[in-house]
Amino acid sequence: MPAEKSRPDKHDAITRAASEMFLAEGFDRTSLDQIAQRAGVSKQTIYSHFADKEALFKAICAELTEKLTIPLRQPSKPNADLRSILIRLGEDALAMMLHPASLDLHRLIVSASARFPELGRAAYEAGASRMIEELGALIAERSRSGDDFARPIEEARARILAEQFLGMLRGLHQARGLLGIEPAPAEALQAYVAACADLLLRGA
Repeated sequence: MPAEKSRPDKHDAITRAASEMFLAEGFDRTSLDQIAQRAGVSKQTIYSHFADKEALFKAICAELTEKLTIPLRQPSKPNADLRSILIRLGEDALAMMLHPASLDLHRLIVSASARFPELGRAAYEAGASRMIEELGALIAERSRSGDDFARPIEEARARILAEQFLGMLRGLHQARGLLGIEPAPAEALQAYVAACADLLLRGA
């Protein structure tokens, strides 16, 4: 058993196969036998890495969320003005929201959240909540230095602005993606993000 757990190739094969199966079939229709067959391992090997199907499912969702939000955590240029930071962050965030894997993950988590409410909370905390917190802190910090702001902004207000900004970005773009509607052209999305950044700065 310890030898099995020490093999990262087995772990990777299991999580990769499970990701493909869960995204394609959903939680209920996917069995550990199917995952084991797809991964080329025994069912017992899966149990050496994960307690059960639920534990594997939660681990997969956490890994996908972490992977998809990596671009949003890239450091900004030290001398960049806040508008430029908002536009870069906004473009990365919107691209992440509209990525096919992200849309699949969103559908998967929504469909399973009634059974696993903690999974929905974990996904929210790893994604949107973390972005709101970090962007709110940035807005408050930049407002104290006068960057595009007439006066300093309290942290509570800055958090509201951050949440409004991310909400504007999501808009109906994600809804269209979830419904399989073709996304707007890249130029239109870029213009939309810039408009959201300008609206936040005016509203502050």
